Amino acid sequence: MNFMLLARILPVCLFFALAMSDTLAQDAHNHNEAYQVLENRGEVYFTFRVDDHKQLNEFSAVISIDRYDPLSGYVYAYANQKGFESFIDFNVVYEILTAPSLTTEKSQLNMLSSVDVANISSWDFYPTYPAYESMMLQFENLFPDLYERIELAILPSGRKLIFGRITSDVNQEHEKPRFMYTSTMHGDETTGYNLMLRMIHYLLNNYGEDEAVTHLLDNLEIWICPNENPDGTYTTNNATVSGATRGNANFVDLNRNYPNPIPVPEPVIQPETNAMISLVQNYDYVMSTNMHGGIECVNYPWDSWTSVEKIHADHYWWQLVMHEYADTARYFSPAGYMDPWGPSFNNGVTHGGDWYVIYGSRQDYMNYYASLREFTLELSDIKLLPTSLLEDHWQYNYRSMLNYMQQSLYGIRGKVTDINTGEPVRAIIELAGHDKDNIYVYSSAEHGGFNRPVLEGTYTMRIQADGYPTKTIHNISAQNYQTTWLDIQLGVYLSSPSFQMQTNQLIYPNPARDEVSVMGLPEAETIKIIDISGRLILEYQLSGNQSTFNISHLPAGLYLVQVITREAIYQHKLIKK
Repeated sequence: MNFMLLARILPVCLFFALAMSDTLAQDAHNHNEAYQVLENRGEVYFTFRVDDHKQLNEFSAVISIDRYDPLSGYVYAYANQKGFESFIDFNVVYEILTAPSLTTEKSQLNMLSSVDVANISSWDFYPTYPAYESMMLQFENLFPDLYERIELAILPSGRKLIFGRITSDVNQEHEKPRFMYTSTMHGDETTGYNLMLRMIHYLLNNYGEDEAVTHLLDNLEIWICPNENPDGTYTTNNATVSGATRGNANFVDLNRNYPNPIPVPEPVIQPETNAMISLVQNYDYVMSTNMHGGIECVNYPWDSWTSVEKIHADHYWWQLVMHEYADTARYFSPAGYMDPWGPSFNNGVTHGGDWYVIYGSRQDYMNYYASLREFTLELSDIKLLPTSLLEDHWQYNYRSMLNYMQQSLYGIRGKVTDINTGEPVRAIIELAGHDKDNIYVYSSAEHGGFNRPVLEGTYTMRIQADGYPTKTIHNISAQNYQTTWLDIQLGVYLSSPSFQMQTNQLIYPNPARDEVSVMGLPEAETIKIIDISGRLILEYQLSGNQSTFNISHLPAGLYLVQVITREAIYQHKLIKK
């Protein structure tokens, strides 16, 4: 009996032993292949499968998820050596894949080492790195009144982060809001690289000829950086984009390298990231976009949370603007463009975290920490797009790109100045009851201007600045595709006489229980109520012929009422019954 049982068990044990041996051999083969790729390229591209979408969050903390297919459950990802070794600890089955930039044949890449910007007849090319630098300089030489070349940073490799600053009368001081486009922070995603060079050319050559372009340059200061990761794009050498890497020279994914609103291990901030952070700390931008490839969609904040966990304060404005972008691109492209499959996509539009959560994205940094509105634009299914397809993708997208720039001029705009000197004031502009997660904007210290893109509706605005009383403005109406303008003055008017103590009856009734009216001052603009400790309790902004304000919710007691006009501040004691 024991021999019979043994005879049954032995084959089963042998089967499992052989299966385990095959698995271990396969793992060893994959590991060896991965480390060989890491040694040659500094990053490895691979795929694995998850059974539950929520598992992606665990992997996002250690590797760079590139794409997720919810139908099959397959995940496509990049990792440097540190990230890959952390991934191995999950003990999941994976397969090494050929990097996307190596699947595009060199023969499909028209590389130009010399580009005459004044006489470009076709845009079916990528420039070599020296040609890129030359193009950015030629624009300045050809259009000195519209374009300024700005070297944001010189990387350790000697390559540069270069912006073109584009506006009418570029050499003159002005009060225009700033807008920013950048591309290719993943070095192997090059469609936007070409399209942004072409956008610079398009704007400069159409100023004064095309009404929409002329309007943009007359009213905006447009900053464009065609390549935010030149070390990744030209990782092979300066003469070709073939073999480009996702990461920078240190094999770091720059779109996982920013400070994150959810606490995660702090990354080592890379030179490219540090340069962009410094830029937005020194200049106010209204809106921006960073451009990618590998799928075709528009991805709006947040990346760090699903929409069930948290939505952006301007979530519904984002939906309006994102559908405007995607719908326009879809209209001017063949069926299937900007139309990825998946439950998180709605006609090419996705809330970032609903697709998959990532940490350290530029999009979340710009929205959460830098007080501007940025989304992530995925331009092409193919990362390293053959140059023969670049013209098509320009035609699909350039109208949407112009529309998005125009959106930065809509909403609530205005200027904040000191009531006595007229000098600009740096202030926080907050929509009370609406803004959250740092989604307020600043007025410019240079000229006091501010832009607050927002969905149509009625809002209360709170304006706060160091050294000034907080000002609140009620019932501000905003309309989609229109601009509401506000001139805001902060401070106490100090012209002589600065204070006039009223001995006659300024407010009536007094004592009062529910409502109080201002008597004899039709030009009154603001009412302030201060308690006996000197604390500001209420502030009302009066409009039109309004003269009555409500005090029913105040505790009984003695208060000081200030009635502020253009000429003086009047004060009177008020007894609340």
